[in-house]
Amino acid sequence: MLTYLQVHLYLLFPPTLLLLGLYRPLIGRRDALKIIWLCFMATLYTTPWDNWILSQSGWGYPAGSILGRIYHVPYEEHLFFLVHCVFLVLLHALYTHPILLPFSVNKRVKTAPAIARSGQPGKNTGNARADTVQTLPRRPLAASFWLVVMLLGGVLVNEAHQVYPEYTPLALRCGRGAFYMGWILIWISPVVGWLTYLGAKLERGAWKAWLVGSAWLCAVDTIAIRNGAWFISTETTLNIQVVRGLPFEEFTFFLVVSYLVVLACSLISHLHTLLLLSPDLPPCPPANPVSHIALLARVALSPPRIDARVLDALVEAEETLRRGSKSFDVAKLAFGREIRIGLVAMYAWCRVTDDLVDEPAINTTQARLDTLQQIRTHLAEVYNGGALAVNQAKLDVILDRIPQLSDSSRSAFYLFSAIVPRLVPAEPFFELCDGYETDIAFVSPAPGSSQSPLRGKMGQPDFDIDDHLPIKTSADLLQYADDVAGSIAAAICHLSWSILTCPDDPAYAVRPVEAFAWTTSGSGSQCDDGDETAVIRRWTIRKAREMGQALQLVNISRDIAKDALIGRLYIPLSTFPTSRDLLDVLLPGDDASTSYAPYTLAYLNIAEKMRRDSIGATKNLPRTAKGGARAMAASYFEIAEAIKRNHGDIDERGIKVDKWRRGLAAARAFWAGTA
Repeated sequence: MLTYLQVHLYLLFPPTLLLLGLYRPLIGRRDALKIIWLCFMATLYTTPWDNWILSQSGWGYPAGSILGRIYHVPYEEHLFFLVHCVFLVLLHALYTHPILLPFSVNKRVKTAPAIARSGQPGKNTGNARADTVQTLPRRPLAASFWLVVMLLGGVLVNEAHQVYPEYTPLALRCGRGAFYMGWILIWISPVVGWLTYLGAKLERGAWKAWLVGSAWLCAVDTIAIRNGAWFISTETTLNIQVVRGLPFEEFTFFLVVSYLVVLACSLISHLHTLLLLSPDLPPCPPANPVSHIALLARVALSPPRIDARVLDALVEAEETLRRGSKSFDVAKLAFGREIRIGLVAMYAWCRVTDDLVDEPAINTTQARLDTLQQIRTHLAEVYNGGALAVNQAKLDVILDRIPQLSDSSRSAFYLFSAIVPRLVPAEPFFELCDGYETDIAFVSPAPGSSQSPLRGKMGQPDFDIDDHLPIKTSADLLQYADDVAGSIAAAICHLSWSILTCPDDPAYAVRPVEAFAWTTSGSGSQCDDGDETAVIRRWTIRKAREMGQALQLVNISRDIAKDALIGRLYIPLSTFPTSRDLLDVLLPGDDASTSYAPYTLAYLNIAEKMRRDSIGATKNLPRTAKGGARAMAASYFEIAEAIKRNHGDIDERGIKVDKWRRGLAAARAFWAGTA
């Protein structure tokens, strides 16, 4: 025999604690609100119903199975209201976590777009609704199904209580046995119907969460009934068993209750995503739970229409990054959904701009500089030109000046323009452009050539190799690393604060970037020393930049041989004792005798020191950004460890890193907080 408490201890607590342990680093205010709100509503709505069913002997408990009661309901039953909600919320969170958007971007949205320049398909016609989509449309037809279910429940309740027995259809005349099923249906249907009417629906991973959650709870119920923890009255049920010990009513109960909780989770996730995608709503909900719920209720009752081009661009960007940046595609899963949307918008822009500056078809330095200038001009216009809807025509003209700009690349620019400017200052991205300019200073490789572009120029009488190697000192190297990696680390800090914390001043709630008045550059060079938060954040960004520099040093050490093939050398010239040593690295012979260890190991040691000095700053990031930041750094530093295990030697293919090593390092950093 099992007691009700033992059912909790053996069958409900363990899986719930396991899910909690798995998802713990990602639990922020959004998930906490789901748990608090749904537990509160479950208790508030279910307690009267439970008392009524128990008062009518719908089910009962053997002597010694429970510790005590509040009116008719056992203490353990109240605990069940809470535990099963937490279990289902966590299950929903884990199953839906890998999915960037908690709603489907249907075919009409995917093909609508509108990213092309004015005058081509997708032109902004001036009709705002034509270019927007309602992601949370009302669903009266689906809701009417639950109205029918409620009416069926009413008929069964009428039959059970024999109020108007003559009105019960012949097929439903089962007397008192209709009691439990009738009250289940009449109790659950109004809530599910209302959420369905508002637009809530299950998507992809949510269906799996519902199926797994329902199956587990049915299994728990079956085990509990078979072992005498509680019993279901045969007088108030239809006496149909799905399996031995599981009445049809209990099976139905756990199906619909699990569906309700998962449906509510899906709706709340949808509303949280709308906060980020709508430029008129605060991207971060208030810390006060009451204000948080009030905001979500307002959005649910009057959901904003979302730019269809942004949704299409998000889908396109995620696919682009999945194909071209597998490490980022995996690493981003260490962050919550809302910040991932911002990361995808940022990283897609970074990847596209990097590819444009390095476009093989653009084979002159001046042409690359012209492309970079248009990127800078577009960036300045995005940040200074006002609302995107008003400014889009001007942005289109700028993008038209960039050669080889594909529709996919244009989409990434649009996505960045729509999401990032209200979350992250412009300075980190201008600094990244400075890094691109350093790359352009190297000799441009000839299209289709596999030979270093320096080889063809070495014999020219006026050629000076120093003019084409811009990284001359260690200071140059660190500045370059700061431009291309430190800047992005600073941008991630700003992004996490904008999405995961609320500004102290409500005036900045919709555009949190305006709260970063303490910095006029991505490094946080200006700050009011009387503002403790600003002081901490300035220090955090400085340390984040150090971490970014360290990661870039690892990247440079890994790619030293590969970069040499295209005439690039990021190891400072001052590092090489003689010209011969320089040429051995920059123009290696075919005998593969070049040793890179003196350079790779030296800079990996510098990177390791910078990492140790900066990793502690992650404690100042919002809770749900800490694990992701640590995991990304730990995973990347496994590249450094692989190079060290190979005694510093690499080739033009870089270094092979075991996936399990990187995964284990990331897992330790994510869950155990080590890095």
